[in-house]
Amino acid sequence: MKFDVIKAAIYTAAIYVATVILQVSTPATGGYFNLGETAIYVAAALSDPLTAGVAGGVGSALADLTTGYGYYAPGTFIIKFTEAFIVSFLVLKLRNWSAFRSKLASLITSLIVGLTIALVGYYQLSGFSNISSAPIEVFGFKITSIGAKIYIPGLFWGGLGALVAGILMYAIIYKGSKNLHLALSITIGGSLMVLGYFLYEFFFVNPIILKSPPIQAATEIPVNYGQVLVGLAVALPITSFVKEAVGSESSA
Repeated sequence: MKFDVIKAAIYTAAIYVATVILQVSTPATGGYFNLGETAIYVAAALSDPLTAGVAGGVGSALADLTTGYGYYAPGTFIIKFTEAFIVSFLVLKLRNWSAFRSKLASLITSLIVGLTIALVGYYQLSGFSNISSAPIEVFGFKITSIGAKIYIPGLFWGGLGALVAGILMYAIIYKGSKNLHLALSITIGGSLMVLGYFLYEFFFVNPIILKSPPIQAATEIPVNYGQVLVGLAVALPITSFVKEAVGSESSA
């Protein structure tokens, strides 16, 4: 299988920087929101599956190891390797799909994502919640928010699920129409990432490291889907710009 050492090194560095530049902790799972998906998806779109996978796994795991989340590093390596590999693999496989087939698959995928968020939120995250201080680290500086106790109604999660599904449909089918196969690949690969972290937290991080109820791993599902949405929104225009720039140079 093809592997580019130089590209892997460049993308590893880019993924590491994107992951550590902004970190918002999730107290319930000991994890954090980050921007690493943006670089992972760009790497997956512009390189081969193995190169993207190595860069995604190594860059993300190094970020965990150097920012105090070392217990996530083993799982992160496997999860992010798989995510980047799958996205890059699907980009190659889905590019020959018809527009109708791609749009239908995008519609189904978007509805599944929205329904997942709605159901998880309704059954696990509704009611009174303690919002504890969450340190946000930007360029080495930490900003701490004020904790509070809030009530989150079940209907909120239904609305959020519908909103996310709508945003995905818009981002994939409309904004990503010129790169539909990439947008669909990102959504599928990102969903596997969300599932991977849920399982890792449910069976390892929460019960063994944090000594907390495994089901609290569900708290991070909406957070990780947020990473997917941000990554999708940023990766599509960057990838299109790079491909057009390279194409124009090669044709000159």
